[in-house]
Amino acid sequence: MRFEILGTGCYKCIHLERLLHEVLKESGRKDVEILRIDDERKIRKFMPLDEIPGLIPDGKLVASRVIPERGDLEGWLAAKQ
Repeated sequence: MRFEILGTGCYKCIHLERLLHEVLKESGRKDVEILRIDDERKIRKFMPLDEIPGLIPDGKLVASRVIPERGDLEGWLAAKQ
């Protein structure tokens, strides 16, 4: 499984990445790859820049402009086991 975080390094983007790492650590999942996409052209393929951060598990945009709740992250991880 792969999570892509779309963002240019703002506070929300960094917070989302940290939260995702925490959830992964707590769940014991080691089969998940996390990529930060900070190239503006690549981000614009999925969403406008003013809607960062974005979260893409396995190629599908599921969140933009907000940091998903911990429970949502856990649910997306459980759905891909």
